[in-house]
Amino acid sequence: MVIARNYYVPLMCFAGVVVGGYARAHPEFAHSSVPPYVWLLGVSLVFDLAMMALASRIAIVPLSMNMRVIGFFSGVALYMLIVYVSGGAAST
Repeated sequence: MVIARNYYVPLMCFAGVVVGGYARAHPEFAHSSVPPYVWLLGVSLVFDLAMMALASRIAIVPLSMNMRVIGFFSGVALYMLIVYVSGGAAST
């Protein structure tokens, strides 16, 4: 049995660090028309689609809305910590 939250929250934290690192290295990405934290929603969508596809083959405990919010906000918090605390967004 796969418990989705055991993979979702670490994945979102990792995605927040990756997006934050990329936005720190490329400040024009941080100021684009699509905010970088929206990419975290894309990661969440891909994870949900993968879990739905696996649900037909193996037993999966689905994500609750609380875990989705915790995962997304932890990814956004890490993104903001990397970009804004290190001064990456203000360097344009």
